[in-house]
Amino acid sequence: MATLRFDLTCPLRDFTLQAALEVPSGVTVLIGPNGSGKSTLLRLLAGLTTPGDGQVRIDDHILYDAARRFNLPPQDRGLGMVFQDLALFPHLNVGQNLAFGLRARRLPRREQDSRVAAMLERLGLRELAAEPVGALSGGQRQKVALARTLMVAPRALLLDEPTAALDQGSRWEMRRWLGEILMQLPIPTVLVSHDPADASYFRKRLAVLEQGRISQQGSYHQLLHSPTTPFVAQFAGVNFIPGRVVDSGGQTAFHSDGGVSFLAPFEQVRPGPACLTIYPWEVALYRAVPEGSPRNILPGEVTEIITVGDTVRVTVSGREKLVAEISYRGFLGIGPLQVGETVYAIFKARETRVENT
Repeated sequence: MATLRFDLTCPLRDFTLQAALEVPSGVTVLIGPNGSGKSTLLRLLAGLTTPGDGQVRIDDHILYDAARRFNLPPQDRGLGMVFQDLALFPHLNVGQNLAFGLRARRLPRREQDSRVAAMLERLGLRELAAEPVGALSGGQRQKVALARTLMVAPRALLLDEPTAALDQGSRWEMRRWLGEILMQLPIPTVLVSHDPADASYFRKRLAVLEQGRISQQGSYHQLLHSPTTPFVAQFAGVNFIPGRVVDSGGQTAFHSDGGVSFLAPFEQVRPGPACLTIYPWEVALYRAVPEGSPRNILPGEVTEIITVGDTVRVTVSGREKLVAEISYRGFLGIGPLQVGETVYAIFKARETRVENT
């Protein structure tokens, strides 16, 4: 059971990538906004791009060490990488694509054929052996690309957006197939994605890359319950409001950056920079302020209405922005809301979470 460790620095056009992470055996999903450096980081690990500084190693095996001026070429690192464009050889059939790495190592033809047949059988691709790759579906090409990478028994696996090019139905089938295959591999796997469904499926270990830095690590459950940046909150579907906890005359309050005061539990929070999070399904919408116990009230304009199955997500933009997720029946009960209308987004103090940042 190996561990991939890296601590890398690389100047990019808009920022400097400075990322450090330990990737144990199993799948670690690397998420982040577009342009955050995810694909670049994979290329740095694979040796296709040279960092400015740092180190990459698998256990005690050094792949790159700037201080020692040591840099193994890509073909000697023992890493398998599946590119976003798959990079299959269009003039070869499936079996020939899988055998390419074995031919490069000058293995006997009989051993090549035996290994290719075993891999095709293992991954459920036997019927595709003689098919030209141009005749395959997107999902089949993705499977062949992974099979070709696994043929050379890599020490670690790098997957760049393995479901991005597929339609919605094919993505779920590919996740299930990938999950079954990757669970059998006793090697570290870094799976880059910007799809929340990938993070939810491979939910055990996630790392978030923002502006070239790892901003948060943990399980999907941890990111859902305690997001530390606006991107993580949006990715997990949680409302995130930055601000400060203020203690004035023995009264503790949360003041948002937009100038709104909110009620919240403050038992384990100290004065200073903080964030308030609230799940969309804990936000109710009203056309007028209802009577009742003290609650957080944010007036604002409806700026977006999205129906997803039997739920409706309504974005309310005032001095802060909140997303409410309500049932379709509840949406109809409010009346025919339209973009541009003024509503009140209301949520209970005890449903909020405030954490120092």
